[in-house]
Amino acid sequence: MRDVLRGLVLDELAFLTRADLCGSGRVTSEDINTLIALGLITPEPTDDSYPASNLRRVRRAARLKQGLDADWEIVALIMDLLHEIDGLKARICHLEADKLHRDDGSPIGDG
Repeated sequence: MRDVLRGLVLDELAFLTRADLCGSGRVTSEDINTLIALGLITPEPTDDSYPASNLRRVRRAARLKQGLDADWEIVALIMDLLHEIDGLKARICHLEADKLHRDDGSPIGDG
């Protein structure tokens, strides 16, 4: 299957069709319905288009499902946990940067 979105730069203002998500994410239209029901992706309320940010989630979910041979519900749980881990890593980086800032004698709370 040809991936028409390969190499295309998508920003947060871009929108994709269901066909775009299915072809580039290598999922079916029924899979898209399941991902919506599980809260992994969100369509625009006015039509059947999707913010481009959903493409990354669809691809990641499809890779997890195929790689683990898991149900969509398990994939959703794993993706929630991965999101939580990413948030915790970001917080650790922030705290470490704050500590370095304090350790070098600079004033706290400058920014």
